[in-house]
Amino acid sequence: MMHYWHNLQQRDQRVVMIGAVVAVPLLIFVLIIDPFSREVERLQQAVDANSELLAWMEESARQVKRLQGSGAARRNGGGSLLSLVDSSAKQNGLGGALKQVKPEGDGVRLRFEQAAFDDMVRWLGRLGSEQGVGVSSLTMERLPASGQVNATVVLEKGA
Repeated sequence: MMHYWHNLQQRDQRVVMIGAVVAVPLLIFVLIIDPFSREVERLQQAVDANSELLAWMEESARQVKRLQGSGAARRNGGGSLLSLVDSSAKQNGLGGALKQVKPEGDGVRLRFEQAAFDDMVRWLGRLGSEQGVGVSSLTMERLPASGQVNATVVLEKGA
């Protein structure tokens, strides 16, 4: 290599030296600095996105705790499940369709005849969200009349 260098003319040696001075920093930038800075930028964007997600999750957790607390207060003061279900069915326009209410294990079995499907679904949703009463079993039979069903429902607290 040294033999090749000494055989070059003075002008060619200068051109090779200038090329090396320009090429070395350029290679360092292209091979090391640029990929590194791109990766840092990508990671910063990921951190920002995850920070936003974390903030959303923390706010959601606070809302869940707040709602659980308010739901627990309502559930504990409600009396027996039988009376709760009977009174809420009447309040939600299902009193005339409610034909049978009987205890079953930790829950209650209800029989509805010619009940409005939409009213029943809303009522079941309210029981779950406001009273902590869940559906453990549901059987519906569609009737010829539009929007009417016969249904058997088993409800349990906390289900």
